[in-house]
Amino acid sequence: MLLALLGAGAVATAAAAAQYPGGTWMDRSTPGHSFWGNFLCDIARDQALDGRPHPGAPWGRAAEWVLVLALGLFFWVAPALVEPRRRRWTIRLLGAVATLGLALVPVTYGVPHALALIAGAGPGFAATLLVLRGLRHRPVLSRLGALALGLSGLELALFLGFHERFGATTVPLAVPAVQRLALLAAVAWMAGCAVAVLQAHRDAGRAEPISTV
Repeated sequence: MLLALLGAGAVATAAAAAQYPGGTWMDRSTPGHSFWGNFLCDIARDQALDGRPHPGAPWGRAAEWVLVLALGLFFWVAPALVEPRRRRWTIRLLGAVATLGLALVPVTYGVPHALALIAGAGPGFAATLLVLRGLRHRPVLSRLGALALGLSGLELALFLGFHERFGATTVPLAVPAVQRLALLAAVAWMAGCAVAVLQAHRDAGRAEPISTV
């Protein structure tokens, strides 16, 4: 289910990006969508940054909601890999709170948008730290998760630092580019954990003794 949601989010993102008229925070006259120059929320807005209507905005909002739902499911599924077990329900609770906060991101703008990000990021980062502490026995997933967390923290700091609330009308390319890297790392980490959980369930099924009558 988690892998399906991640795939659906990628498809919806591509559909929205393909219909995006143009404009980035560096140059509002840029034609079409820029993979590194546009934020994910840019393709969810009804008006593109160049001022034209964006017909793919519903796809963009759907992509954001699907990714938020995927994150919520991740925090429910990934604790199966975490040791010790006592941390698992704490992670699930923090993940649920983070999901509720981030669910407002696709339908908010300006200051409410930033507040929704902060409301979701706090418990989300806390849940992620607990997952990482519980994944020390899986070094590849632990390092990938640490990379995703570090990039996400950097992206949030850059986003808030250059937010229009503080008078910013343009942003450096590094800001949306870091968001893109953070998103790619997070999706790869979530997918890797989902595959690991599936593999663990298969291994547990094979290990069950065959009963005889």
